[in-house]
Amino acid sequence: MSGWRSQLRPTPLAQALEQAHTYAVGAAAAGLQDAGLGPVRLTGTAVPVLAEAAVTSATPFVRAPLLSRLSRIRLLHPPAGVDGRCPSCSAAAPCPTAEELDS
Repeated sequence: MSGWRSQLRPTPLAQALEQAHTYAVGAAAAGLQDAGLGPVRLTGTAVPVLAEAAVTSATPFVRAPLLSRLSRIRLLHPPAGVDGRCPSCSAAAPCPTAEELDS
């Protein structure tokens, strides 16, 4: 039996955000273990857990502004346009901006 996650088809934006999350966890883990921290340097099996927790708790603060901007762009450049044209740039709908949001 497969889980519900295996049935999802993430959008390219969702995939990019998840990849960025993975990179951030790796960077956080490396930072926690950095020799430059001297005596407060962390080691052991807790490091990946702490790195994941740190990135997960910060992620909403990073994603919210980005997703808000993308939402505003979508309102300015709707995929269907108005009467077949983008109301912001007057290109045929979907305009290049709307297409980029969907890619």
